[in-house]
Amino acid sequence: MGLVTRICRCIPGFSIILWLVIAYLALGDRIPGWFSSPNTNVSAKNVKNTYGDLHHLTVSQAIYIVYSVSIHLLACFGFPVRLIWSIWHMTDEMKAAKFDAAEEYAETEFSDDKSSQHSLSVKSLGGTESSISRVGTPKIPSLAETPEPVVHAIILPSYKEDIDTLRETLSVLASHVLAKSSYDVYLAMEQRDPDAESTATQLILVFATSFRNITFTLHPGDISGEVAGKSSNVSWAARQLSHNYVDSESRRNCVITVLDADTHLSSNYFLLITKFHRENPSEAATTLYCTPIIFDRNSNDVNPFVRVADIFWCGAGISGLYKGSPIMIPTSVYSIAMTLAGEVGGWDTGPESIGEDLHMFLKCYFSSSGQFHTRIIYSPASQSNVSSDLKGVSGAINNLQARYKQAMRHMWGSLDTGYAVERALQILWKKNDEKLSSWLSRANDPADRVPRWVNDSNLTHFTPPNIYEDINRPRTSFSKINLVILFHRLFEAHFLPSHLTIALVSAVLHSALVPPLLTHRWLLWSFGFNGTMRLLGFCLFSVYLGLYERYHALAVRTREDEMKRAGLWDRMPGGFAHRSWRRNAVDYCLMPVTGTMFGTIPAVVAEISHFWTDQLVYTVSAKPLLKREVEKAVAMA
Repeated sequence: MGLVTRICRCIPGFSIILWLVIAYLALGDRIPGWFSSPNTNVSAKNVKNTYGDLHHLTVSQAIYIVYSVSIHLLACFGFPVRLIWSIWHMTDEMKAAKFDAAEEYAETEFSDDKSSQHSLSVKSLGGTESSISRVGTPKIPSLAETPEPVVHAIILPSYKEDIDTLRETLSVLASHVLAKSSYDVYLAMEQRDPDAESTATQLILVFATSFRNITFTLHPGDISGEVAGKSSNVSWAARQLSHNYVDSESRRNCVITVLDADTHLSSNYFLLITKFHRENPSEAATTLYCTPIIFDRNSNDVNPFVRVADIFWCGAGISGLYKGSPIMIPTSVYSIAMTLAGEVGGWDTGPESIGEDLHMFLKCYFSSSGQFHTRIIYSPASQSNVSSDLKGVSGAINNLQARYKQAMRHMWGSLDTGYAVERALQILWKKNDEKLSSWLSRANDPADRVPRWVNDSNLTHFTPPNIYEDINRPRTSFSKINLVILFHRLFEAHFLPSHLTIALVSAVLHSALVPPLLTHRWLLWSFGFNGTMRLLGFCLFSVYLGLYERYHALAVRTREDEMKRAGLWDRMPGGFAHRSWRRNAVDYCLMPVTGTMFGTIPAVVAEISHFWTDQLVYTVSAKPLLKREVEKAVAMA
């Protein structure tokens, strides 16, 4: 690791130390004098002789005032206002998108005649067959019969996941109208998991006829330079699946979708991507698709602190997904054109890629000079909250510990700030990244026509020469405005939680230990202004929670209706968490505490830890175990 890389990864940590120093220089000089003064009732006459001229504002105090006010404006006004607008817009667009897909492909049009319904038989792990109805009936001409069909290569990463969780996810995908004609499913298993092959084999037998194709990849756990995690697993799977799309036409019409083991996607998600891909051929090859997430499965069964943390994690993703947003960062679930993934060199596998969704976005952004496209798919991805099977106090504590580990993994992604800074410096210094310019400049050399992500897998696939016809476009300069907005979003994610808490704690300590008479009037003003902004922020975030109720209700109701039509609703007991004021009123009171527990603390721990390591032991978040009594009996037998 180079010196520049090491320095860049520590930028968030340096910022914490620098902010602490500024706060001490601005506020701490009065505290020792206050403690050492024999007379606590300091009079106005001896203030100047004892403490100097309080009318003079020091440089550190000026910096403290300006910066503390600025971050309060960002955190307590700018961000929540954007979040409120985004979730309002998202909910309205979700309604419109449902009808948009129905209009084009009759995704929600059904007939009472059973012959108009698609159905399939799925074998259970015990060998019995059950029927799943396909959701939606495409209009004529059928999507499967049209030339150049759009193929969805779906990567489902798994490491020691419960087989029932995977089976339910696949059952939802199998119920989609495009499943049999357009879905190539790749179970991305880890060699470190001793049950990986047997789990994948069982699932493939169950869903062998449900998709266009289903297979599995086995990611070795001993590749030099790689770290265990979702990104390295997805990278391996993507390199393997690339061999199934040999010619440039099939690559241009292939969209790779990455999801989590417990993700439930609507049929609309893939229908809307297919619709856009066909209607916008000029953009389709360089598009990354983002979708909001929602925790609507077991949220009523988890610790309320965990529930609130995930509501705001959901909001963090939604805050950038509004029409006209120049920077749209995916969260957990996203789709990307295979040609774009190949152009940027696929998924990274080092420690900096632990936040695989954000990291892939940044890689696409910098590798294409910001000249790639992002689209919002207004069909939320349903997720499960981390949970514990223990009951009572032990279960509550275990649930909090599991969520904290997940928050640490999220905040460990602050390494992406260093990655972004390093890539931006390379642009400023006119030193192009080797994976971009030198790789593309050698595209005319037959030896280099194999995409790097295929070469890295030590395979011998040869890509036709014309695969780069969409890649060798003129390189344009970055939009400076978009670059500023990108770093503003990174600042919100990786700096604001810790910096805001330092500003709050320093102001509270100073106010408690130093009388107003010894405090500069502008400092007093900033304390009062920031306190008002925090109150305003609490009110605005409460408005967000109120709008989230609307968003959550629409999402869970839509998914529930789709699962009923697919015949899967009765197989998901407790899988639809409806919110109510009586049950969830406590959520509004827990916002400040939750932000500290799962935002500030893990952020500070992660960013300080980066001074000596970039390695984090990756642990899979605990998911709720599905209650399948029949399957349990079969497994036990």
